[in-house]
Amino acid sequence: MNIAVLFPEFEYGHTQLNKFVEAAGFFTIMLKSGEIIHFSPEHPDEFREWLQIHKVSDINTAN
Repeated sequence: MNIAVLFPEFEYGHTQLNKFVEAAGFFTIMLKSGEIIHFSPEHPDEFREWLQIHKVSDINTAN
């Protein structure tokens, strides 16, 4: 479990993130500023878990 504020190789803290969608380990993320960024982590399962731990909304599962 990675509860760190920053994820390795990712320049944004969890508090800057609004929501995300993932396809085949490629993440498209909307920042709270409205900017859209993309990230392809070396370990997508760990990154997804980090997002979930910090309660960043997954567009595919949001109501």
